[in-house]
Amino acid sequence: MIAYNIKSALKSLFSDRKFTLINVVGFAFAISVCLAISLFLLQEYSYDGYHQNADRIVRIIDSNKNSSNIDYRVKDILLETFPEFEDACLVQRETSPTNINIGNKAFRISDIMSVDNHFFNLFSTSFLSGNPSKPFENINSAIITKSKAKQLFGSENPIGKEILFERTNLLTITGVIKDFPANSSISAGLLLNAENDDFKFSFSCEKYSDKSTHRWEFRIYALIGADIDRSVLSEKINSKLGSLKPYINKIGFLPIKTMYLYDSTIGSHSKRGNPELLKLLIAIAFIILMLAVVNYINLALAQQNKRNKTTGIKKSFGASTSDLFVHFIIESVIVSAIAFILSIVLVYALSPLYTSVFGSSINIYSLLDTSVLLGLLVCIFIIGCLIGLVPALVLSKSNLNDIIKKTSTQGRNQSYFRNALIIFQFTVSVVLMICLLIVQKQISFVKNKNPGFAEEHLLCLSMPYLPKKEKSNAQLLVSELSNYPFFKNISLTNGVPGHINFTMGSGIENTDKEISVPCLIVDTAFISTFQFKIVKGRNLEPGDYRKVCMINESFYNFFEFTNLENKRFNNYRDGGLEIIGVVNDFQYGSSHNKIEPLCILFVENSNYYQLNIKIAANSFPSAIKTIKEKWEEIMPAYPLTYQFFDDWFDQMYEKEERFAKTIGLFALLAIAISCFGILGLAIFSAEQRTKEIGVRKVNGAKTYEIISMLNRGFSKWVAIAFVIACPIAWYAMHKWLENFAYKTELSWWIFALAGVIAMGIALLTVSFQAWRAATRNPVESLRYE
Repeated sequence: MIAYNIKSALKSLFSDRKFTLINVVGFAFAISVCLAISLFLLQEYSYDGYHQNADRIVRIIDSNKNSSNIDYRVKDILLETFPEFEDACLVQRETSPTNINIGNKAFRISDIMSVDNHFFNLFSTSFLSGNPSKPFENINSAIITKSKAKQLFGSENPIGKEILFERTNLLTITGVIKDFPANSSISAGLLLNAENDDFKFSFSCEKYSDKSTHRWEFRIYALIGADIDRSVLSEKINSKLGSLKPYINKIGFLPIKTMYLYDSTIGSHSKRGNPELLKLLIAIAFIILMLAVVNYINLALAQQNKRNKTTGIKKSFGASTSDLFVHFIIESVIVSAIAFILSIVLVYALSPLYTSVFGSSINIYSLLDTSVLLGLLVCIFIIGCLIGLVPALVLSKSNLNDIIKKTSTQGRNQSYFRNALIIFQFTVSVVLMICLLIVQKQISFVKNKNPGFAEEHLLCLSMPYLPKKEKSNAQLLVSELSNYPFFKNISLTNGVPGHINFTMGSGIENTDKEISVPCLIVDTAFISTFQFKIVKGRNLEPGDYRKVCMINESFYNFFEFTNLENKRFNNYRDGGLEIIGVVNDFQYGSSHNKIEPLCILFVENSNYYQLNIKIAANSFPSAIKTIKEKWEEIMPAYPLTYQFFDDWFDQMYEKEERFAKTIGLFALLAIAISCFGILGLAIFSAEQRTKEIGVRKVNGAKTYEIISMLNRGFSKWVAIAFVIACPIAWYAMHKWLENFAYKTELSWWIFALAGVIAMGIALLTVSFQAWRAATRNPVESLRYE
């Protein structure tokens, strides 16, 4: 019986090829979206779960400061004082590109971490060469990954090879490990020994500080004993901080398995996911699948009259309602199965597009995993049963007398139901379209908003970490470039607006307010290079080295200053810093947040890691050529890397750009699936009204009149969908824009434009079919009837 039902279902599907094709293609796109999103979600939610003891590994944080920057001495104190900790390790990631030399070759790499030997006890790593029990043989040992070894040494054996790190430390490769998995938030290509004091100092964000007074802050990861209650343990530690007190205010734990998605601490320096994007993708997958389901139900119900003849014949030969029900369910399962096979091809073909949207590649080969494939097949079977449920119930219960008489009392109710489903489809499409337009408008707004300084024609060079004997080369480069007229201003800094990695706790004399503020380490040319306005006081001068600082207007207002007389930081070295000037508020962070207090500090001969050059308009080719020549002349051992500042500044909005890409892609898919459905209904409507169209043509109806008649119903449904979609989209975007301190307006024309686009797409979809029906020879239409 099953074989007969399958054969009969296939025959029915092939007899209505147009509708079957529409259903299969729509479902294939919907399932491909769901598969791609599922693969991405599996990857994102599996981060750091591959470690053997992932459930017991935590990062130590300072809860009071919401910071992951912890003094390295905390590790040993915890292990000695609290037996609940089985092990702990130090981890510090370099935040800017670093120069290494191998023989005569120079490299500039950024995937470097400083760790201790305990790192390999906590985290699952596979050694290909070296001693796993003691990876670092001495403080100048280094561990390298397989891919990084190939990049640096080619096919040679890296064990025993020497690397000159920042032209100061000669390191020896003592181990090779497998690459960290893609779903690891803690990864690097080169691992250095954290017990080397030079790395503790050089890896710090406070590279200008004296080594003798430096705190040497790391990320500390700990392995907590099994069955230990973390909340009880943290309370125990905080109740008797003792020797920890100088180094941490209040201890907290961040589980490593949640770190990737939910880490909001300062100084994390590890990869972070976007949980909001994941929630959006889950909602989109559900919506896209629902649109395809609606298409199937709509087209199946639309064909009821057409299929009543077959149903009546089967009933007259004794087929029961349950037999017919099974037949229609088998049809829908077959459609789902074909669509599933096609969707795998689509996922593979569209994987570059999905990678661009997600910001991460998806592993399509995980679909070949037996458990995953089995789970997908079960899901496809369930979906097939569910989508066929409504048509099967309606079509299998058709009354035999109604079929013979060609009458039905359900026709009008089904028509209302189909119309409601079309309205639902276009409501979703219009909502997504409005959201896309508003997101793009907001991104354009924040990118084009006046940041409070001149960002045009600025080139940022990445400066190497120079050893003491070469520090003067930075100033020499500035001096040489200053001789050329197309270089308007040149400034050395640690950090620029949009990329500030250093914060400084500060208080003001004679006040009880304290604040932790982002701090820019700059030279005296910084203000003129970026063209900030000095609203009070004066600019930095060469004699101000480590004696004074400047602040922004928000800082000035926070402390409610009325003037700058005798205003000093009091929680700093040598009695504090005199505040000598106030600059205008400028955008140094994302537009999500209001402009907060900021400090600008002058540190002469610092290890600046950026050189910012203001170039005259229309002089870029000759300017860049000159920079390359002078760099090669003064610092030939270091590779030159540079970037235009406005491109770098715009990187703050990568999250929003990805959000817009996501909505854009899936809005197009939603519209395409909706159009498949409306096209199928247009074909059905034209076929059902063939006789009416022929009669109207014979009676002198014009082609455009018939096209208008066939389009009228669809236009009405899209208009109703637009009315429903507007308040939904307005509310959703109003809530989204609340995340921004500086935001665009929800302009009426965006809603109108989305409506016009939706109406245009719908009419274009159905008009061709309407035109074909309207231009058909009426004699053929009547003969056909």
